[in-house]
Amino acid sequence: MALQPDGYLGFVVAPAPMVRALVKGINIKHKAVYSKEAMASGATVEEMALRSGCRLIAERTAAGEKYQTPSGQWKTRDGSAPELDPRCP
Repeated sequence: MALQPDGYLGFVVAPAPMVRALVKGINIKHKAVYSKEAMASGATVEEMALRSGCRLIAERTAAGEKYQTPSGQWKTRDGSAPELDPRCP
């Protein structure tokens, strides 16, 4: 499981059904938070999710962790800056 640029968790490799269900639940909770933030700021849910994805990938991924690039490729974070969506603030 790894961070995606859209603010949700995704899978580098196909997970077991139990793991997929767990992550689906986490992503539903993320969407609820993004929805609340979007209503408060006048943005769309997708904009809030993207902002979160940008921030999380940039600030919270450590060297050795996987993240998804804007093109959909999975990369392993190294010591350099991650590849972020050009729409990131």
